[in-house]
Amino acid sequence: MDFEEALQKGVKGIGIALRPEEEALFCACYGKLKAAAERVNLTGLKDPVDVAVKHFVDAVAVMRWVDFNGGKRLIDVGSGAGFPGIPLGIANPGLQVVLLEAVRKKTEYMREVVEGLHLKNCTVIWGRAEELGRREGYREGFDLVTARAVAPLRILSECTVPFAGVGGAVIAYKGPKAKEEIEESRKAIETLGGVLETQIEYVLPICGEKRLLIIIRKTVNTPDGYPRRAGIPHKKPI
Repeated sequence: MDFEEALQKGVKGIGIALRPEEEALFCACYGKLKAAAERVNLTGLKDPVDVAVKHFVDAVAVMRWVDFNGGKRLIDVGSGAGFPGIPLGIANPGLQVVLLEAVRKKTEYMREVVEGLHLKNCTVIWGRAEELGRREGYREGFDLVTARAVAPLRILSECTVPFAGVGGAVIAYKGPKAKEEIEESRKAIETLGGVLETQIEYVLPICGEKRLLIIIRKTVNTPDGYPRRAGIPHKKPI
């Protein structure tokens, strides 16, 4: 099975639909990912079926439960190789996506993808969440915040919740073991102005791996002292 066939089976299996032009962009994005592998370490996955399902299909599976329409703004924190932000931007052309990454080589790669595929709704920024989360225009400036495989939830909350406007949501992409992180994260989430809204468990098609989406709803403004400066959330979690 090649990438395109796995992608088609995967999105059908997860219960969402892509337009032909979106499938073509996903395939083009995969081509760039393969081409860049010799220059920068973007993913440990090599098999095209694994990449299709565990990166691309997993990125857009959230569309079953979350509405990305209506001109929303999304920031993808620690975007890495562009997951989930780039696939979400491709599948939702009306969504304005900011791809935030602290590793310069990865931001350079994402810029190549965004420019090469003419993704006018995606912007790449090199920087740290702890710094950008205090900056005007970014702090509480987004409807949706995503993060995938970035940090334990207790730490991740401080790097994501400040970006969400009141009424907005943080979507943390996690594995099933992340359930253990939830209880120890409640204080941090509350302190930052959020509440744990829901947990969604699902199984990826083809490979059968389990995934967990943790959705935090922003209910009040984040206190002025957060996020703390870079490194502190990891050393001294709330």
